[in-house]
Amino acid sequence: MLRYHVLHIIRLGINPLNRDVRHAWAALDLGSNSFHLLIVQPQGASFIVHERLKEKVQLLGGFKDDRLAEDAQQRGLACLRRFAQRLAAIPAERLVVKGTYALRRALDTQKFLQAAQQILGVPVEVISGDYEARLIYAAVTHHASTSKAPQLVLDIGGGSTEFAFGFGPNVEAAASVDTGCVAFKDRYFSDVDQAEGYAAAKRAAKAALAEQLAGGGISAAQLRAVSAQVFGTSGTIESIQTVSEANGWSRGCITHEAMQRLERAIVEDRWVLQAGLPGLPPDRADIFPAGAAILSACFEVLEIEQLTYVDVSLLQGIICEQLVIDTQRDVREDTVEQLRKRFAIDAEQARRVTTTALGLYDQCGDWCEGGEDYRDLLRWAADLHEIGVHIAARHYHRHGAYVVKHAELPGFSEHQQSVLALLIRGHRRSMPGLAFRIFDSDEARILMRLVALLRIAVILERSHSDAQSPQLVLKASGNRLEVLFENSWLANHPLSLRELEVESQQQALVDLELVCADASRADQLD
Repeated sequence: MLRYHVLHIIRLGINPLNRDVRHAWAALDLGSNSFHLLIVQPQGASFIVHERLKEKVQLLGGFKDDRLAEDAQQRGLACLRRFAQRLAAIPAERLVVKGTYALRRALDTQKFLQAAQQILGVPVEVISGDYEARLIYAAVTHHASTSKAPQLVLDIGGGSTEFAFGFGPNVEAAASVDTGCVAFKDRYFSDVDQAEGYAAAKRAAKAALAEQLAGGGISAAQLRAVSAQVFGTSGTIESIQTVSEANGWSRGCITHEAMQRLERAIVEDRWVLQAGLPGLPPDRADIFPAGAAILSACFEVLEIEQLTYVDVSLLQGIICEQLVIDTQRDVREDTVEQLRKRFAIDAEQARRVTTTALGLYDQCGDWCEGGEDYRDLLRWAADLHEIGVHIAARHYHRHGAYVVKHAELPGFSEHQQSVLALLIRGHRRSMPGLAFRIFDSDEARILMRLVALLRIAVILERSHSDAQSPQLVLKASGNRLEVLFENSWLANHPLSLRELEVESQQQALVDLELVCADASRADQLD
C-alpha cells in the first residue's frame, strides 16, 4: 500500500517536501476548545491547503469570575511555541491570528496576548462573535455553497455558537450565542448524572437561543419561509454526524430523527461515552454530551429538519478575506480548470465528450431526474474523465476516481466529490454496480443514469475528432435508452459499434436497456 501511494506521488509530480512557502499564507484560530493552524497556497480563484494542525487546549477550561485559568493559559502558550516552529518559514505579513470567545470574554487577557505575540511575531486580533459568524459563513459559501439559495450556517465552539443567515455569499444576519461545549461541560456535567446534566444543558441552551437569536434577526419562521438549507461546521458537529452515520441513524447529514435517537442513547440508554462508542473520537468524549445538547436545542428552537456538515472553519474564512476571494464566483469552475491544467488533460477531447454528454442529457428530458445540479456534475465529470491518464493509461478511470475522491477540491463538498469520483470511475470498462449502493436509492438511480450517458458519450467520441462526432436522436423512457444515428454513422465507425454492443451488456447489469441503430435500420428501435 505504501508503494502504491509513493508511486502516485511520483507520477503526479508532487513532492510534499519541496512546497514553495514564498507565497504561502497561514491562519491561526485561538479557539476556546482547540487551537487550529491552516497553511495554504493561493491557486487560481481559491487556495490549496498545505497543512492543518490542531491541538486541544481548552483555553476556557477552569474559567471562573471572567478570568482564564493559569494552567489553561500555559497550555495555550505551549501549543503556540510548537506551532511557531512550523510557522518560522511563513512571512509575518502572511500570518493572521484571531482569538475568539474565550479571549473576548475574559478580563485578564493582556498578559496572554502579549506572550502570544512574542512567540508568534504578530499580534492576536480578538474578534467579535458576529464577525466570527460572518467569516465562518464565507468559508462555507466558498467551499460548499455557490448558489444564491437561502442558507443558515452554525458553528458550535468551546464557549459560544455562531449563526449566520444569508442568500448565497451575502450575509443578512449574524449572531453569537453564549452556548459552547467546553463551557457547558464545566457548568452542567461536573460530578452529576449524565442524563440530568444533559437535560439541564439543553434547557439552558434553548433559553439562550430563544433570547439571543431573536435579537440577531434569525428565527425559525424566517428559515421556514425561504426553505433555507442548513450547514454546520466545527468538531462537535462533525463528531455528531460521524456517530449518527456509524450507528445507521443518518447518511451524509444530521437529521432531526438522528438527533432524537442520539438524545435517547445519551439520556435513556445511558451510553457510557468515556468508554467509547462507534464514530466518536476519544478526545471528544468529554465534551460530546454538552455539544449534543446544544445542537439538539438548535434543531428544536430553529425547527431544523436536516443539517449538512461542511469540513471548513473560521480559518478558511480568514484566508478568503485575506486573499480577497470573489465569493460571487462559482469557485468550482476554477477548480476544474486548475485540475485540467495540472494533469495535462486533453482539452479538445474533454470538450468533445462534454458536449456529447450534455447533448444526451438534454435530449433525455426528465429521464435523469437530477436538474441543473446533476447536469453540472455530469459536465465536470466529462471534463475530467481522462484525469487519470496522467498517472497511467492502464486503469486510468480508477486512477482518476482516486484523485478526485481524495484531492483538495475547493468549492466541492465531500458528497459532490464522491459523485464525481463515481462518474469518472464508471465512465469505462465494467459498470460499477456496487458503488451505487453508498447512495440512497433515489440518488443511486439518478447517478446510474448519468453514468450510462457518460459511458455512451465516451464511446461515441472514440475517434478524438470533431469531424467524427455523431448526429443522433436519443429517446429515454423507463429503463430503456434508444439511440438513432444519422448518415449510417454506426456502419462507418466499427470500433464504436463494437463498444456499444459490449456497452449494452454492461448496462443490462444495472437493468438498463440500451438499443442503438442507424437511421436506415430504425425499425430495430421498435
